[in-house]
Amino acid sequence: MATICPVAVVWRASWPDQRIVRATLGTLEASLGAELERTAIILVGRTLDASDFGESRLYAGDYDRRYRPVGTAPRLPEAS
Repeated sequence: MATICPVAVVWRASWPDQRIVRATLGTLEASLGAELERTAIILVGRTLDASDFGESRLYAGDYDRRYRPVGTAPRLPEAS
């Protein structure tokens, strides 16, 4: 089961020549080229293959925050 675990190798992240290789643990060696030898981040886990989740709502305009609530109703007790 571990050989089908998703893997992403990000070579030279944020550089103009960035390259991302997506594979599984079982196919990773065959998927990598010889030039991917240094400056790479390797991410391993089922979340790399997940497609049934939404993007983060943290900065969405309708996301209700404790100290920046949506609407006019006070959320915190008044200071006495």
